[in-house]
Amino acid sequence: MAKLFVFGIGGTGSRVIRSLVMLMAAGVKIQNCDKIVPIIIDPDTQNGDMNRTVELLKTYKHIHSALGHREEGFFHTDISTLSSIAGDGTAKIRDSFVYDFGGINKPFKDHVGYNQLDIESQALIDLLFTPENLNNSLDVGFRGSPNVGSVVLNEIIDSPEMRFFASNFQAGDRIFFVSSIFGGTGAAGFPLLLKNFKDTRTGLPNAASLNSALTGAMVVLPYFSLEQPAAGVEADFIDSNTFTTKAKDALSYYQNHLNGVNAVYYMGDTPDKPMENNPGRASQKNDAHLVELLSALAIVDFMDYSDNELSGNEVYHEYGLREDVSNVQFSHLDNETKDRIAKQLIRFHYLERYYTNHLPSDSQAAYAKGVDLTGALRNEPVFKELNKFLASPEYGYQSWLRELGRQERTFDALNLNETDFNRMVSDKHIETGFLNKGIHQGSFVKELNRASESISDRDAFKATIKAFETATDALVEDKLKYS
Repeated sequence: MAKLFVFGIGGTGSRVIRSLVMLMAAGVKIQNCDKIVPIIIDPDTQNGDMNRTVELLKTYKHIHSALGHREEGFFHTDISTLSSIAGDGTAKIRDSFVYDFGGINKPFKDHVGYNQLDIESQALIDLLFTPENLNNSLDVGFRGSPNVGSVVLNEIIDSPEMRFFASNFQAGDRIFFVSSIFGGTGAAGFPLLLKNFKDTRTGLPNAASLNSALTGAMVVLPYFSLEQPAAGVEADFIDSNTFTTKAKDALSYYQNHLNGVNAVYYMGDTPDKPMENNPGRASQKNDAHLVELLSALAIVDFMDYSDNELSGNEVYHEYGLREDVSNVQFSHLDNETKDRIAKQLIRFHYLERYYTNHLPSDSQAAYAKGVDLTGALRNEPVFKELNKFLASPEYGYQSWLRELGRQERTFDALNLNETDFNRMVSDKHIETGFLNKGIHQGSFVKELNRASESISDRDAFKATIKAFETATDALVEDKLKYS
């Protein structure tokens, strides 16, 4: 069973994985693997972007487990923690989606033992790192300083987690890195991990499989800016004016030292209005961005390639919209992207809108009575997990879609505030009249009832999700006629 290991490095890595989970929930197909294993690497254990992604992953995992193995449909892709892939079930690492840094909470100068060094060594350190670098606490990450990150992250290669990853890596598995090129953690972590995985002299287990593994990377270029403190105000902040310079320097390095990657994807955008400048911890919780959604699609695209298509090749990808617009709809995406995600996201959006607004009043409908859905909604924990996935104000689908609509370049394909199913898809409305009401609660119930007639499973959750899969497919094809 082939696995895809996705290393989400730094805040951007976490945010891209959040969008990837939404795509998987909607049923977007990912080829050539049976399981996705996200590994989030961020020393800032309180990072808001990271922690909401972790909670989303946990919720998805509960829902997928309740539904069981399926080849297609909502939540069908298996997303697992690193510890859960142990063949003998005896993992000796923490069951988490996050790499365990062991609670680093000291300044960088203490981490490198600055005060114990001789004068000459201290002078060398002073040349390589600023006073801010040396005094910043590592528990908030590397604060846009890849030179700091490269020192700290170099130590994780010999950690129990990395050795466990390598021990369970098999021929046919693939690796994908997601990181920004303009920050600290991502800019340092991606080339460092790649170098170690592709080093023929590495001391990691299964070195031959790691060295030859098909590997992809999403390199995220600057796409946001941060507020700067007022003149004369002493403030703890990251200077986003340096993002472009850092990106250029990193690209120059990548050109000559990025060896062993079969497919590299680049994504960026002109920054929107500056965001609040939160260097780390819980306050670093940026709104979801279209760049992150499209970056997540790079993972899907990478897995579409067969082994033969990738082996021995280095391919490079950039992404462009069909039009340079501020309100992006499905019609503004290229045809390949639209075909890959539009219908799946529309169907999932219909599921969420109906589940949230109409399901409680369906207790007497045939599809609901057949599995005592009213009682199941009240008593079965997995329905509570679905509620969290859809409506959690911290990380749920509603929040994600709402955040995508708050940017200057919005993802405006689906309207969360629209209650009329005929108007929810921005680039395709259903024209209604006296004889044609389009999609409404009654037609939805009719399709759910029809779907339930062919479902033999009496498990309320499985039967409900399957009914929604069949019903939303019929509504999109027959009523919306989306193409």
